[in-house]
Amino acid sequence: MEIPKHKVFISYYHKDDQQYKDYLIEMAKKYDVFVDWSVAQDEVDDTNKTSERVREIIRDEYIKDATVMIVLCGKNTKYRKHVDWEIHADMFDSPKNPQMGILVVNLPTIAGMSQVRAGGGDYEEKQIISPNSTWVSYSTRKEYEEDHPCLPIRLIDNFTAAITDRTIVPITVVNWDTIVSSPLGLKKLLDNAFNRGKNKNLHYDHSRKLKGRNS
Repeated sequence: MEIPKHKVFISYYHKDDQQYKDYLIEMAKKYDVFVDWSVAQDEVDDTNKTSERVREIIRDEYIKDATVMIVLCGKNTKYRKHVDWEIHADMFDSPKNPQMGILVVNLPTIAGMSQVRAGGGDYEEKQIISPNSTWVSYSTRKEYEEDHPCLPIRLIDNFTAAITDRTIVPITVVNWDTIVSSPLGLKKLLDNAFNRGKNKNLHYDHSRKLKGRNS
């Protein structure tokens, strides 16, 4: 069965990681992996706006009709407020803009610093992400923080919540080299993320207050 192609919004830190987004877009075009649903603007103007209004703008005017989000994680991604806002908007479920699936990509700048994660836990996904790995299960937040030190805290919140709450939407983490060497594997991971995001029996933990400033 042919893997569907999805509309993807890419969340990333423009100053550090533009080259990776550009490469990913070109690869997607060349191998027909996904439809780019990102925005051209570098920032969202949050002047004199409430956090709730900012979320609405990101979701309704920027992310638009995307169905899957890729979060490109480099050394400074977790410090950027707009990345946090975009992830929050992705997680928020409403009749107008349903929640989306998320796929996290560890960029080469954090190679060896952040571990991979098979969100769904299925064998096929593990084979795509890292076929020769010995997979382990975490039982504490500290373990996630130690093995994923560069990931935005809102993602860590969901990893931790999933330990005890099986209704949390699974989120997969994969290394950059893995997806660029296997466009078909990336397409499958995006389809997995899409299906998880569309599962109405699952939800994200998006309770953390929106990041107020870059840190």
